[in-house]
Amino acid sequence: MSGLTVNYYADFVVIFNGILYNTQLDYVQLYRNGVNFFSMDSKKMSPTEAGRAALAVLKENCAHAGEFSDRLLMQIVRDNENTEYGVAHDFSKINSVEDFKAKMPFTEYDNYAEGIERMTRGEKNIFTVYPIAHYALTSGSVGNPKRIPVSEQTMNLYAQYTSNVATALISDYIRTHEHREMRNGKRVITAVVSQTKVEDGTPCGPISGAMYMKAKDAMKKLVASPEEVLYSPDKMDFKYLKSFYALKEPNVICLVGPFTTALYDLMHYIELNWKNLVRDIRNGRLDKNVSIPDELRTKFNSELSPDPERADELRAIFEQGFDEPFVPKVWRNMEYINAIGAGGFVVYTNKLRRYTGSIPMTFGNYGASEAMMGVVTEVESMDYTLIPQGGYYEFLPVDAEGDESALRTQTLKLNELEVGQDYEIIITNFSGFYRYRIGDVVTVNGYEGESPKICFKYRKKQMISIAGEKTNDSAVQYAVEEFSKAINMPVNDYSIYADTDSNPGRYVMFIEPHRHLPKERHDEYRAIIEEKLSIANPSFGAKVKEGVLAPTALKFVQQETYALYRDLMIMKGTSENQLKPVRVIDNLFKEKYFFKLVDEE
Repeated sequence: MSGLTVNYYADFVVIFNGILYNTQLDYVQLYRNGVNFFSMDSKKMSPTEAGRAALAVLKENCAHAGEFSDRLLMQIVRDNENTEYGVAHDFSKINSVEDFKAKMPFTEYDNYAEGIERMTRGEKNIFTVYPIAHYALTSGSVGNPKRIPVSEQTMNLYAQYTSNVATALISDYIRTHEHREMRNGKRVITAVVSQTKVEDGTPCGPISGAMYMKAKDAMKKLVASPEEVLYSPDKMDFKYLKSFYALKEPNVICLVGPFTTALYDLMHYIELNWKNLVRDIRNGRLDKNVSIPDELRTKFNSELSPDPERADELRAIFEQGFDEPFVPKVWRNMEYINAIGAGGFVVYTNKLRRYTGSIPMTFGNYGASEAMMGVVTEVESMDYTLIPQGGYYEFLPVDAEGDESALRTQTLKLNELEVGQDYEIIITNFSGFYRYRIGDVVTVNGYEGESPKICFKYRKKQMISIAGEKTNDSAVQYAVEEFSKAINMPVNDYSIYADTDSNPGRYVMFIEPHRHLPKERHDEYRAIIEEKLSIANPSFGAKVKEGVLAPTALKFVQQETYALYRDLMIMKGTSENQLKPVRVIDNLFKEKYFFKLVDEE
């Protein structure tokens, strides 16, 4: 790309055809001029430098987020007014945010599904003029998996605001608290990256995996395991392989997972299987009973050699038991943990600390296939600073009333929100989605400049409401946490089911306790969970008291029920990168599975 030069800020400031652009402020204009960010030549920056640069640009944009956001929306509208969608919705007549809100309806995936199918076959200018670099295959947590178009800009934002920011935050944290520089070493990454292509050749798969594909060459030097264990279309026992290579490598500085569930599962696997893993490290051979393609087994074994010294060290650690965290002992240079761990993942974040102890955690980003929306700016914080350049955001108060035509004029801008209040987030992005309801409800916990600091609260479509009581996941999470305190025992995991076949309808709570609970006390436990649900959602409690809802049923499931569910979903083809906790039992497969594994003893 002739004429393009990049200064110290690499991906953040570019000169194209003699014009200086801040890419965070002028992405849209750059796209119109034909800049492809993935083909840019740039000076090399360390991850820490790149993360600090990203945070500096974020702070700059947050300072004037209101004006920035309005200008960004108008640029998106202008650029796309000649697309099929823009013509159909009179984009040329939209000249202000007020025009946009008055003319544009709210949308969901079904509004785009047919056009996306055409896009995957190579048709252009249906919803957007911006280049589509990837199709994100969603997890289908609230329906069937969908193919979400992802623009080059969104991909670039993910690249800038994920691992680089975590590295910068931890580096500065260590420098401030321990007065030293962060160590160099290997990463243990739980993700498994594979992708296909749609009809026109564009890559398709989980968006988190796409980031690893872009950094494939660099990852070879950073990851503790062979590249085939991170990038593989083959089915094999990834937990064994990731655990084996992680334990074999003493100089691991970071554990990385898409969610804390995956990291907890890996550490728990090590606890249960350490004897076999240590034996194989000692022998320098992979267990012959572990599922690995023959060709890869031969390759891996040829690269291994016996390591009795490391095996003895690990055995001595694990024979001490697991009452104390083993991660700091096994990897003495461990610096941090990086995974999404807020919202419904908190129970796994807390369980993970049993293994990791006081090792600092960063909780990644708040994003979806549709947009890269927020990033943590402090170690251990679960609040995400909204990224103004990620798209145009609107916020609908959760208590807003009226039909859609009334609701669509009640949305607020990102700088108009009230701290402590809950809002449904609605986005207009660079991939051709306009006023798109992703279904997330967030709480505003503060501000960075004019941009809110938000925390994910729940998914609207996973709310339980049999008789209009509207019980969301945050209420269920509160009830389970209080239940755990009341019985003085940790809860491994939990789900809720709306039993509408019962007359009247009732809630069924599924809980996996940390240990077996005596059956003669189940009625007492049932009363406790119902009491805590009633406190979390008084409307629910009132309806149970009035007989509108039947008393809650409580089902304790067998140990490892939730871990087994995740393993089954992976076997069925779900990417581990997208496995989320089962908070609502909302389909027949989940219903049959969890009822079948109720502990009847």
